[in-house]
Amino acid sequence: MPFETAAPAPRQTLLAAFACALLALAVLEPPEVYPGSRASCKVILAGAACLLLSLPGRRLVPRWTLGLVPFAAASVLTAASRARALDEASDAVMLVLAALLGRAIASDERARRILSRLLAGLGAVAAIVAIVQHHAAYPIEAQALRDAQDGTSAYFLARLEAGRPSGPFALPAALGGFLALTLPLCCAWAARERRAEGRAAPSIAILLQGYALVLTRSVGGLLAVAISMFLVVPVLRSRHRALLRAVIVVAAIAGSALFLHARHGEITTPGGDPLLLRVGNWKAAVAMIRDHPLFGTGPGSFGTFYPRYIAPGMNETRYAHNSYLQALAGWGTWSVIPLLALLAAVGQRLRAAGRGASDALPALAAGAGFLAHNLIDFTAFLPGVAIPAAILLGFGLDDGGESTARRMLGPARLLAAALAVGGMIVFAAQAVVSARSLSLVETAGAAGEEGDIKGALELARAAQRVRPGDEESQALLAEVVLAHGMSDPGLRAEGERAAVRAVALNPESAVLHFDRSRYHQAAGESAEAYRELRMAHLLYPLKDLYRPGAAAVPQVHR
Repeated sequence: MPFETAAPAPRQTLLAAFACALLALAVLEPPEVYPGSRASCKVILAGAACLLLSLPGRRLVPRWTLGLVPFAAASVLTAASRARALDEASDAVMLVLAALLGRAIASDERARRILSRLLAGLGAVAAIVAIVQHHAAYPIEAQALRDAQDGTSAYFLARLEAGRPSGPFALPAALGGFLALTLPLCCAWAARERRAEGRAAPSIAILLQGYALVLTRSVGGLLAVAISMFLVVPVLRSRHRALLRAVIVVAAIAGSALFLHARHGEITTPGGDPLLLRVGNWKAAVAMIRDHPLFGTGPGSFGTFYPRYIAPGMNETRYAHNSYLQALAGWGTWSVIPLLALLAAVGQRLRAAGRGASDALPALAAGAGFLAHNLIDFTAFLPGVAIPAAILLGFGLDDGGESTARRMLGPARLLAAALAVGGMIVFAAQAVVSARSLSLVETAGAAGEEGDIKGALELARAAQRVRPGDEESQALLAEVVLAHGMSDPGLRAEGERAAVRAVALNPESAVLHFDRSRYHQAAGESAEAYRELRMAHLLYPLKDLYRPGAAAVPQVHR
């Protein structure tokens, strides 16, 4: 479906309002942390997409991309866990829609300036949160944990004592990746202000964000910032561009060395070297691609398949720490086509924008830093960072040109619009259902940890009703019953049914087979228990708990 380059003012204003709301929500309440925020972001994008579909003129996406839809559908349909596959597919659509939204408003200079300054302001807010975390919140929380003398909190205590803030995000690396998006915008803002008082706000934002980046000690974040700042130098209109770029390179090298030195205690811990751990993740992803080349292991399944590729010294993770490898492993090698097309388009526009120091350069520089960061991290799978990056890439990839494609005739256009709007309704509904189910599962797990077994069971049942095809709620109910309800025949039967359904919904998950084996063991069905335990062992060979003959330890949450 098409849209026009210069939309009527009311529609353009409404699109800019959608984008502002989306950015504020994604950053202040990152969707990877808050399930409700994820659903809200998708509802906003569904509304924006319906508005885009009403605007005639230029195609939303290149026609050749429609040929990839059957491959994407096959990857989702052949996935071991349909629920996880649909969730990741929905997230992919979310990022595409965010890029299209950015592209649609890129021609409006006022809207582009407002969104750029909003992002710069959000970068400053995230930096302030990080600074408060490092200097106040983390020391207080660490002292509270030490006073509690709770051995189960050792991991969280170590993270707090390390003092690496994450701002509103889940990880320090995510904050670093976000600052790689906002710092180039702040620099461009400062460079375009002619008066000293006009440069005060962006200058303060730059100082705050620079300090927050130092506090994160994220080498990946630093490299992403260095790349985006290196590329945005032409916008600064300085006669000393070569010197500025040399300073950025030297600062990146020196900063990386200092960050690694500061994190020496983490790295010298057995299995703590982030580079070696990443190499292991990359090798596992390459092995998955080799074993499942056509349609991959299924979107959202990296964490499920990864355990069978773990070697001694490797870490447990749900991410490959390389978003490109993870996409190829999950979706199949056909996904290299859109990835290469994106990289080629960004590279082409970046060269042209760099030569002319165009208004699109800051957005393209930020987007390029994001794309480079994903070679060694996974911020593409963290919507709090990926949504702003997608909007900025949309800014940079707008060509401002009119389409020469023939306009659809009335009936065909109405049918296409109806199908597209129907698709957006399904997209938004899936997001709401998924978020509600995940929220119930998380609340049920917390209730179980606090000893509220009745509440945990009720919440797990509610999650099952909301999304019957999600194995997470089935598995949680089965595990709560295993830990606390095996003496009640009714609960035991309910838990066993949930365990059976969970395995059927995701037969590639080791922990689900392990839970099923424990029910067989409790019923005295030794042969069936051994069969399920052996399957768990085959799916996760290095986990001692899954070795046939190992003692089963009750688990409440996973």
